[in-house]
Amino acid sequence: MKKYLVVLTIVLLMLLSVGAVNAQSQIGVTIDGEEVIFTDAAPFIDENSRTLIPLRAAGEAMGLTVDWDPQQGAIFTKEYSWDNAPLHKDLDDDGEIDAYLGLEKVVFKIGENKAIYEESWYDKDSLPDINFPIEGGIGEITMDTAAIIKDSRIYAPMRYLAEAFRYYVGWEANTVVLNYMTSCEKLGIEFDMIACWEDSQGWLFTVDEASEIQALNILNVTLHGNNLKPRELTEDEQLTVYESGEDFGKYLKGFVVENNLTNNTYYQYQVKFTVTMKDGSEKFGFANFYLYYRGDQGGYI
Repeated sequence: MKKYLVVLTIVLLMLLSVGAVNAQSQIGVTIDGEEVIFTDAAPFIDENSRTLIPLRAAGEAMGLTVDWDPQQGAIFTKEYSWDNAPLHKDLDDDGEIDAYLGLEKVVFKIGENKAIYEESWYDKDSLPDINFPIEGGIGEITMDTAAIIKDSRIYAPMRYLAEAFRYYVGWEANTVVLNYMTSCEKLGIEFDMIACWEDSQGWLFTVDEASEIQALNILNVTLHGNNLKPRELTEDEQLTVYESGEDFGKYLKGFVVENNLTNNTYYQYQVKFTVTMKDGSEKFGFANFYLYYRGDQGGYI
């Protein structure tokens, strides 16, 4: 009898251990603090140690329209109006903002480690029409693992879909954490280049004195998607900037990155950050900066 009790105890311990491992291995996803509920599929880690997410549930939780095309693959789109567009710009360079990002699309090709990103810009006074954007572009997103179909569900790394639609992606306690990033423009932050040397470049974040933003923390700085190491401006450097005669606003953050520039070359920088508001709340934001470097003549946006 004791022998059977010992065997039964070992079996029970093994089952409890397996249950604990499964519980620990469950991967969650939250978007702006809200948990994504996966009803008939669940995230998992693939053979490349990459976390794959059922894209339909995650995409719909991000407010995206999700479609499937046997020829193209999994299609994620979002349309915007002038009022809710994430980005605006001065398309004809006349000093007046007159265009907005009206449509974005990301397509995952099954079995391939790439996705296609497409954007369309529209005139301020027009409605989005997929056939008549006034400006647009298509780019390729290279991934470190492929999108797959498993149990009739489409899986791919969450990071690539999320970052394409301006979410900051983090990882906390076995959970993929997404936070939507708002542009500098919409946050009321000015982002200015204050230095453009051959071996280093510097920028400044400022706001109006009446702004609700109290502080800014840089999360990362990238150049063409590759991480750079920002160094915050010293007090002496801040003083030099403000004594230059430029009409800057309230200082939030200034930084410099070391990067060797090449003549007659385009560069695309992106800064991701958080801001702390007067009420203590936190928001995520981003700033893009495009630079054309012309050696002794400096850089041009």
